[in-house]
Amino acid sequence: MAEQLTDVDGVGESKAETLREAGYETVEDLKRASQDELAETENVGKALAARIKADVGGLEVEETEEEFVEEEEEEEGEVAEVVSAASLSDKTPELDDETRDALDKRAAQNNPSFKRQDHHKKKRVSADSWRKLRGNNSKRRKNIKGKGAEVGIGYGKPAEARGLHPSGFEEVLVHRPEDLDDVDADTQAVRIGGSVGGRKRERIEERALDEEVRVLNPTHVEGEE
Repeated sequence: MAEQLTDVDGVGESKAETLREAGYETVEDLKRASQDELAETENVGKALAARIKADVGGLEVEETEEEFVEEEEEEEGEVAEVVSAASLSDKTPELDDETRDALDKRAAQNNPSFKRQDHHKKKRVSADSWRKLRGNNSKRRKNIKGKGAEVGIGYGKPAEARGLHPSGFEEVLVHRPEDLDDVDADTQAVRIGGSVGGRKRERIEERALDEEVRVLNPTHVEGEE
């Protein structure tokens, strides 16, 4: 049973704030309200009102399945457009000149791909599972030309840009809306964990939009790249 407004099906943080402004402070307030009253609330609509009443109990207005699906798809389309804005894809961090120059230098670097020695001799050995070279007779360890590049200090990235996203933001991994509490929107961007479900992802993106925090892996919206 839902205990908070954000626990109700279809209600994210922004919708919860809309409901609170309309006078629905608790889940009990939603139970006492009729579906028509909820539908007349600004930015709620019939589809979301039906979802709310179905979740908290007391679904009253009968609709054909086809009408309900059409309205729900329309409502979900509106939510998807709002969520897409949460990516704030054009937003850039506040960087000093030294960090910005370091990012430009890092982007201009064209380092080779470091492959594991003799990976082609055994199928079970991945080319990308690099290991430090230790063999006394290793020609690559001796830096003999044509035997492949070996990891060295000369290939290092600028220290000022190390660990930063190409946009310049510091990445913060989040799994729930509360993880945004300590995020600095001016210098940090969030990446939503791969194990986060769709409903919680929507709540995270809605809150990120409200707080103008950039989401590096927002929900894909058809028509966008």
